[in-house]
Amino acid sequence: MLSSRLKLLMLVPFAVAAMSLPASAEPVLKIVNFTADWCPNCKILNPRLKAALDTFEPGEVEVISVDLSKMKGTDAAAKSALIKDVEATLLKHDVRYLWDWYAGSTGLAVMVAADNGEPLTCVAKIMPASEIAARIEESLTLARDAEPGARRPEGPDCLAPVNSSPASR
Repeated sequence: MLSSRLKLLMLVPFAVAAMSLPASAEPVLKIVNFTADWCPNCKILNPRLKAALDTFEPGEVEVISVDLSKMKGTDAAAKSALIKDVEATLLKHDVRYLWDWYAGSTGLAVMVAADNGEPLTCVAKIMPASEIAARIEESLTLARDAEPGARRPEGPDCLAPVNSSPASR
């Protein structure tokens, strides 16, 4: 039979694990990162984005990687299959419209509110990790505290959509 002291010690790790879980299992912010292994801008942006994300609590931000590496050098059927996969992933996250806006673009990460997919701001390779972290912090605040439809950041916003006229979102 286990002593009461041993039983208590066995319960401590579970109590600590429960206390360290995030308050919400759902992210507040999603970052849709359009990337590819052949993209020179991505080779600069991706490490900076990762460094910025490392300063935030796990679970606050979810990164959705839209890897377009196989868009070059493949046949039409493979490209079509990749596009369908990308569209399905984006649809699952309520950001399918981003494919209409930026399909084929890389080296761009779009921050959206996790609750409704509302676009907040974008980051690109020209920004240092500290500026990307500041954009993430601002976007987290907007996603948590501002009313949907009124979540507009200070400063520059995303580039105009390259594949369609700007839609009101």
